[in-house]
Amino acid sequence: MSTQLSFFLYSSRLAPDCDPSEVGAIVKVAREFNALHGISGILVFDGERFTQYIEGPESEIATLVTNLAKDRRHTDFLQLNAGDDLQERRYATWSMGYSDVSLEELDIELMATIDGDAALNLFTQAVADMDRL
Repeated sequence: MSTQLSFFLYSSRLAPDCDPSEVGAIVKVAREFNALHGISGILVFDGERFTQYIEGPESEIATLVTNLAKDRRHTDFLQLNAGDDLQERRYATWSMGYSDVSLEELDIELMATIDGDAALNLFTQAVADMDRL
């Protein structure tokens, strides 16, 4: 029996009391946690804002989303898209991919203002473009 796969895409802003240099430690811990829980995805950071896409077993994603929403290292946590009917992983080989981006590569602020499917499409296209570099 296969496990139901879910995905979750959100944006947030680095908390004022959190130094951008802490992002590396966040990614390291996320990679270890995700590998243990069957979660894959990618975190993108523009120096001020995050957007993250995660995918994995439905119960594991639900627990992680609850924990992410409570994390004090970021504010303005906003769900952009989510689903529990993922047929196959988008980022199966990345326990937690990471990329710093510029506004030209991905406008995270814009993502928070558009339809959920449009935000997901913008995100996946930007990641595909970054991955080709």
